[in-house]
Order: sequence, then C-alpha cells, then structure tokens
Amino acid sequence: MRIYNNYILTVALLLLVTTPILVAMGQNSLEVFYTVFIIEALVVTELYVYLSGKVRRQLNLVSVILFGNFSLIVLANIVKLLV
Repeated sequence: MRIYNNYILTVALLLLVTTPILVAMGQNSLEVFYTVFIIEALVVTELYVYLSGKVRRQLNLVSVILFGNFSLIVLANIVKLLV
C-alpha cells in the first residue's frame, strides 16, 4: 500500500471514530466538529510528513489549507466575542 493510501485511510478512520464520540458527548456545534477534525488531520499530516521528503512536499499544501481554515474559525470566534 502506498503511503498516500495509508494516509487517507488513517485520516478517514480517525474522523470516523471521532464523530460518534463527539455525538455521544452531546456536541451539536458544527464548529466543534470542524475544529476537532482539522486538528486531527493536522496531527496525522505532521506525523506522515516525517516519513518521506516527497510526501512532505505534497502534504505541505494540505497543512497550509487546514491551518488557514482553523485560523479563520478562531478569528470568527474572537470577533463574535468582541462584538
């Protein structure tokens, strides 16, 4: 199995396990789900980056996009608190 397939399966399984856990905890905010999913994906991405230089270059864009989305959510919550 190629490392990309392994990466995609790992992220998918992690998100699949996280969803029922968050539902069981009574979370109903889409922001919470999205933020947890982004953090999980970033952690898995960072773990896979160290396995190969080629993977590092290709997953760098994924990390930048995920971190940008996470930053937008944090910024939106800060603005909501201040207004």
